[in-house]
Amino acid sequence: MAASLIELQKQSYKRVDPLARTGNKTEYSSEATTTMKTVTTLIAIAAAFTLWQSPANAAITTALAPDVAASVWQEGEMEYATVTFNGKELVTFQGISGTGTAGVKAEDLACKLQALLEDKKLNVNDLLPSRFGDTVGLQLHGTTVLSFDLNDTMATGDTDKDKVTQAKEMSYSLVNDIRAAYGAPLLPQALGGKIAENFSTNISRRLAHAGKAVSSFTGKASWYGPHFHGRRTSDGTIYNQDGMTAAHRTLPFGTRLLVVNRNTGESVVVKVNDRGPFVGDRVLDLSRGAARQLNMMSAGVVPVACLVLSSAE
Repeated sequence: MAASLIELQKQSYKRVDPLARTGNKTEYSSEATTTMKTVTTLIAIAAAFTLWQSPANAAITTALAPDVAASVWQEGEMEYATVTFNGKELVTFQGISGTGTAGVKAEDLACKLQALLEDKKLNVNDLLPSRFGDTVGLQLHGTTVLSFDLNDTMATGDTDKDKVTQAKEMSYSLVNDIRAAYGAPLLPQALGGKIAENFSTNISRRLAHAGKAVSSFTGKASWYGPHFHGRRTSDGTIYNQDGMTAAHRTLPFGTRLLVVNRNTGESVVVKVNDRGPFVGDRVLDLSRGAARQLNMMSAGVVPVACLVLSSAE
């Protein structure tokens, strides 16, 4: 069903020579407008039907199925094409008027994104940002499934930022827009900088093996070691300073966390087995083994982003 609709969209999407011009505004025939609206409606209905059929996504879908649409307009000698997701602008492509390049790129992105969302096997918790240079993208199970070149788009937001930084931020924004539409937890906004650079080869690999993120939080983490080694922790087990564990004030014992050092992008998966820390605004007290994995032993305290991977076992 998804394939046939995508094919329908490709066949129906067509450039129409302007019938009239008023200043820089280009008017298109009612036939083209009607066709685009019909195709968008069909795709939205199909997405709703597909998501309704899919038990895997039943718990994390919204009442209305995500709607992907592409629209094209002209201003002077330039052509612009915007891809929207649930009415929110994701990206706007630009090109020279009359070439159709912006429209083609927007259509291609919209079709691929719609096909991805219509996949019955998709679990949006598995979607992660994928960024290489100026390329914005999404990855699924370590494979890039959707991408586009930021250089083909209009600069948005803080134009003082370089293209690589904008590509990182747009990749995260794209992932979180989709996660939000399905009611899935958002990736922490703190996942940027060094973390974004290492995500595809580091954090995503750990997530693929450790499980799905169900919530997230950020803050400062410290570590504790020799003085407590061999003593009982709050859950009754013996503390091993070289293990991969952590103390948290309230999370259930057995909860697994993906902890990311926001200064370096390095990450580790730990299990909560103790209570604390009770110092200042720290959110975690890590074992020496976990601290070594995060390269934070000498620093002592570092800013972290944490993804909660599971409830207590």
